[in-house]
Amino acid sequence: MTHSVSVCIPTYRRPALVKAAVESALAQQYPSLEIVVSDDSPDDRTEVALADLITSRRVRYVRNRPPLRQAGNVNQLFDLATGEFLVLLHDDDLLVPGAIARLLACFEADPSIAAAFGKQYLMNQQGVVDEAASAALNVAYWRVAARAGRQAQPLESALVAQFPNDGFMVRTAIARQVRYRDTAVVGDACDLDFGLRLAAVSEAFYFLDEYTASYRSTEVSITVAHNYTHLTFDLLRSVELPAELEPVRLIQLQKYATPAVNCWLARGDWAASSRVYWSAGYGWRNRLSLKGWVQGALLLCPPALSRRLVAMLRRLRDAIVSSADWAGLASE
Repeated sequence: MTHSVSVCIPTYRRPALVKAAVESALAQQYPSLEIVVSDDSPDDRTEVALADLITSRRVRYVRNRPPLRQAGNVNQLFDLATGEFLVLLHDDDLLVPGAIARLLACFEADPSIAAAFGKQYLMNQQGVVDEAASAALNVAYWRVAARAGRQAQPLESALVAQFPNDGFMVRTAIARQVRYRDTAVVGDACDLDFGLRLAAVSEAFYFLDEYTASYRSTEVSITVAHNYTHLTFDLLRSVELPAELEPVRLIQLQKYATPAVNCWLARGDWAASSRVYWSAGYGWRNRLSLKGWVQGALLLCPPALSRRLVAMLRRLRDAIVSSADWAGLASE
């Protein structure tokens, strides 16, 4: 039986990158496939960039006036999708050839699952894949051979971000049921929020131990990731979990605690920073580390001073990251 699939691509002011994303979907060579692009851009550059592709019956393009913003844009795609299954693909990422057929095979192998996903390649702004960094990325998010197959604890999968922000395949009906929550509620952590709430209503996920998507690391994606860790921390702390997953929650909270304190300090919110710093999620080992001592000292400073100091530390961090990226490009 041939199942229908919709590849859903929300986009905003990335004409060249979204064109590459659409082309990666068209290259799947799957017979019952549509690609739906929902564009929040304020200009027509994306429509112009996609003009030749839109003529295909397999590609639908929608321009949003006024813009729907992140959650609204994704939810519109869920509503527009005509496929039994959908794949959410960010406009700067790519599908690996054959990904659609291989993800569908997971549902045929186990009809009880709500979603399936594979490993992600990590590529730079220019689309060059870093094999070593890709392997490390997947190990960090539990996407390894030992964990392949049915994920009977989907909440655990979502909690540790094994379930990715995009590139996954999900039953369209369930995606419409769960939907994205507005950024006014969950901020820029809406991808993680969707994964957690999807897991809460699902019997199981499926991890395919094969590469199915390529994640592009851009200056924007790095900045956003650094700037909403406080929201991620709060979301992980508030989600309802069975008792057996509490140790996993604690590990994840400890991962995000230090950057969460920095985020709140940068916003001048001493109370929120202090709440994270003294929480169980921060932990005494972290407090007694060099970073812990520094953050403790920042909390003793007047809010205006601590905000300036955090901004200086972030500029230093970004300069180091930028230098490393240039060094990497020079060696390619």
